[in-house]
Amino acid sequence: MDSAEEYLKRTESAVIKIFEGIDSYLQILHDSKPPIYIGNAGDSLNQIPVYKDWMAENQAEIQSSFKAQKEFSAESFALATLCGSVLQIATMGIQWFSKNEEIPEKLSEDLYPFIKPGNKMTKFCIGRRVRSLPIGLVIYAGRNQFNHIDDDKLRKENITIFNLLAHNYDGSTDQSPKDPAFDLENGILINFASNITELLNWRDYKSYYCDMHSLIVTV
Repeated sequence: MDSAEEYLKRTESAVIKIFEGIDSYLQILHDSKPPIYIGNAGDSLNQIPVYKDWMAENQAEIQSSFKAQKEFSAESFALATLCGSVLQIATMGIQWFSKNEEIPEKLSEDLYPFIKPGNKMTKFCIGRRVRSLPIGLVIYAGRNQFNHIDDDKLRKENITIFNLLAHNYDGSTDQSPKDPAFDLENGILINFASNITELLNWRDYKSYYCDMHSLIVTV
């Protein structure tokens, strides 16, 4: 593999097929959107005649939505597995072809113990920012969590990145509640890869390719 361009080309068909699989799972919810009640609400909502009538009229759509949500929930781990595969391919591309050796400005001080000029993590200090972090670092931590699901605990640098993602939303602080989508202590989630790719807005090949091209080709 001689260049970043060749890497993207050689992995293109595989990544496209992965995104087709991801879309097939997401379509479960897209195809069955629940009806929305617009009207008076309160503690005795179920006693409001208009609401009871609305429930009766929309019973089929409501049940269809519940069924889709259960089906999606059953497939959520499979979805996250595909998303983890995307993060794996992206990580290898950055690891092989990123030439970055500098620590970017305005990086959280929490990351300084792990990132030194020229070390492995410096390669991932690239790209646009999401929740104050370069997306290269988000990809790095997301891939590591996916690859080490069976480990008792992630390495500290990955935990630090997830903590920053869990707190850095809408100007929140360390005192704010954690975003459960990135809270490693959230007992409901095992694989966070789907949440990571959603945060990156990687829901199709075009968006993935645009970021990867800017990360490892356009420098």
